Amino acid sequence: MPDSPFVSVVVPVYNDPEGVKDTLHALVDQRDAPAFEVRVVDNDSTDETMQVIEAFAADHPEIYCHTETEIQSSYAARNTGIEHAGGDVIVFLDADVVVERTCLRDISRTFEGSDVDYVGCNVQMYNPGETDTFWTKYDLAMGLPVEHYLRRKRFAPTCALAVRREVIEAVGTFDDELVSGGDKEFGNRVSEAGFRMGFAEGIVAKHPARTSLKRNIQKSTRIGKGQVQLWAGYGLAAHPVSYTRYLPPDPQRVRNRRDAQFDLVSIYLAEILLKYVQSATVLYLYLKRLLKRVSGDTT
Repeated sequence: MPDSPFVSVVVPVYNDPEGVKDTLHALVDQRDAPAFEVRVVDNDSTDETMQVIEAFAADHPEIYCHTETEIQSSYAARNTGIEHAGGDVIVFLDADVVVERTCLRDISRTFEGSDVDYVGCNVQMYNPGETDTFWTKYDLAMGLPVEHYLRRKRFAPTCALAVRREVIEAVGTFDDELVSGGDKEFGNRVSEAGFRMGFAEGIVAKHPARTSLKRNIQKSTRIGKGQVQLWAGYGLAAHPVSYTRYLPPDPQRVRNRRDAQFDLVSIYLAEILLKYVQSATVLYLYLKRLLKRVSGDTT
C-alpha cells in the first residue's frame, strides 16, 4: 500500500463567519486523517470573517489564511488556494459545508485504493435553522444530485470535490470570470482530458439548505448569469432563446430528484418559478449583449 497522499483542503469564503467556523471546526476535528493542510481564502470580506479564520489559524498550525482581493469570485479564491496548496490531493469545500470526522481519511483511501482522479462527494442538504420554512423544504427536497451530475453532465459541484494535483496541472485551474458554472466547465475539461471520475457515496458533506425565497431567487439569478457565460464562452449551455429554456420543468425529473417525504405538487410549482427566474435572467443578459453588438459598443 503506498503512503497516504498529503491532502490540501481549499476553502473559499466571503462574508460568512458562522459558515466558515462550522467548516473549520469539522476539519480540525478529523480522525485518522493523512497529513493535511487547510488553505482558507477570504474573498475580500467586509465583516468579521477574516478574524474568525485568523483565530483558527493561531490555534491550529495546519490552517493557513490567504486573501483574494483582486477578483470577486469564488473560483478566483479557489485558484488562490490552489496556488498555495502543497497537497497530492486537493479537496474543495465551501465555507458552510460540514464533513464527518473521517472525511479526509476516507478521501485519502479512495485515491489510494483506485485509479480515480476526480471524486465528487455525497452532498446532503440539512436544515440550518430551528424552523422549517417552505423554501427550506424545497431545497431539502431537491438537494444536489451529485451522482447524476457526474453521470450525465461530467462534473461534480465544487462544494465537496477532491482531485489529484496532476489533474489541475494537466487541465489548468478554474475560469475565474464565471459567476456560476465554473465547476461544470472545469469538470468537462477534466473529462475531455481522459481522467477518471468517480462518485463517493460514503463520503458525506452536509450543505445548509437555503431558507428563504430571496436566497433561492439569488441562486437562480446567479445560475442564469453563468448560463449565458457558459453558452457564449464554451458552448456548455443551451442558446439563450432555445425553446427548451422556456418550457416548464419535466415533472419526472423533479419526481426523480425530490425526496419522497415532500409534496410533489408544491415542490414542482416552486421549481417552475425558479426556472423562469433563471430563464428571464438569461434572456435579459442575452438581449443586452445583442443590443451592445448592434450599437457597436464593445466595452
